[in-house]
Amino acid sequence: MMEAAMSFSQGINDEYEKFIRRMNPPRVVIDNEYCKNATVIQVDSANEHGILLEVVQVLTDLNLIITKAYISSDGGWFMDVFNVTDQNGNKITDEGVLDYIRKVSWAW
Repeated sequence: MMEAAMSFSQGINDEYEKFIRRMNPPRVVIDNEYCKNATVIQVDSANEHGILLEVVQVLTDLNLIITKAYISSDGGWFMDVFNVTDQNGNKITDEGVLDYIRKVSWAW
């Protein structure tokens, strides 16, 4: 009986977390004006286990170099800011790469 109550409670928590995520999807802001030497990528989202690793993995899979990172969280939400460059130390100007980052952020 106790297992059924715990399972029901866990199901409610899972549904609540899904609802919160749908109401507040990840937000990605890409800024090439703020920093003189790098593209600034800011990611805001509900905090989930492994999300920071996913974000960093996407950036490294694109062969981007993270020159600075600011990581902050209040437990339920996080905001990560990355200064990134291409392999030559330049800002990211390829719209295909920038669009990919925006699109893949919905999976985070």
